Amino acid sequence: MNSVSQTLGQAPSAHVYKNDVRRKLLLIVVFLILTVLAVITDLLCGSGTLPWHVALDGVFHPDQVSPMVHVVMWDLRMPVTITAVLSGIGLAIAGSLMQTVLDNPLAEPFTLGISSAAGFGAALVIVFQTSLVSFLPVDYLLTANAFIFSLVTVLFIGMFAARKGLSVEMIVMLGIAVHFIFSALLGLAQYVANVDQLQSLVFWMMGSLQKSTWTQVGINTVIIVLIVPILLLLSWQISALRGFGEQAQVLGISVARLRMLLLTFSALLASAITATIGVVGFIGLVAPHVARMLVGEDQRFTQLMTMIVGALIMTLSSIVSKMLIPGVILPIGMVTSLLGVPFFVWLVFGRSMGRR
Repeated sequence: MNSVSQTLGQAPSAHVYKNDVRRKLLLIVVFLILTVLAVITDLLCGSGTLPWHVALDGVFHPDQVSPMVHVVMWDLRMPVTITAVLSGIGLAIAGSLMQTVLDNPLAEPFTLGISSAAGFGAALVIVFQTSLVSFLPVDYLLTANAFIFSLVTVLFIGMFAARKGLSVEMIVMLGIAVHFIFSALLGLAQYVANVDQLQSLVFWMMGSLQKSTWTQVGINTVIIVLIVPILLLLSWQISALRGFGEQAQVLGISVARLRMLLLTFSALLASAITATIGVVGFIGLVAPHVARMLVGEDQRFTQLMTMIVGALIMTLSSIVSKMLIPGVILPIGMVTSLLGVPFFVWLVFGRSMGRR
């Protein structure tokens, strides 16, 4: 009798769970389709005057179009669109990991000074013509220098925090201090720069997809392909860390090691993307929260949705940057900030009102 009652009692729970899984998978598929449509739309938009049917032929039948159309679609537009997708994925996952590691819903890749460190690394090349990797070809100096400065900054903070046993709050404060240090150095670089150098530096600090190359696409693809499968394998540990914090140790999880691993992955993703397209904010803040609102905290689904939402927001921002002012392509960081600020304000004030 007891076994029958237990079975009857468990059946609704199993049924509810299966329905919940179906709902989450359906949402993931729907947003994936929306992202594909946004990618196609972004490819059709551009500074050129190609008719949409010619552009589509250039994408799906590249051997049957003129050399001019082939160059426009595959050498100019395609790297930009793919970079938008990869950047959205990388920044969204980096933001999600940062919020988990720091246990701070307002954290994103720039909380630990990644943007200011990358900016100063770029400023060294643009203004002072110096680099930590001067042996590289000139075309890669800016990207490599920005990547190294931002990556070393985050890893330094992480290792320093692990050695000193700092709390999450202290790590955030240390990151803010590092941010102000590099911001001051960046301000000095802007002050001594000439007009051309200042224009290049300011444009880079606003973020841009227009200088994307297939080499950068390849580098970012490799980093994402290497990191994402590991995160999916660690999804249950990340779920436990988000749900229980330090108490996740009871489940056999090495919390300190997991935090450091996630921080390293976040640093790699954010550094690579920032070094490629410059400073782009709010993707790492908005995408993880949207994903959690849609599919909850189960990281098996949350991580996939976070990547898709990040790619969708970034691609839509790319479309807006091309279409908002005819004939002008706006910096992508400006567009993401305009789209992200309302959500940020809602998040802050919505939480404060909820506490009341």
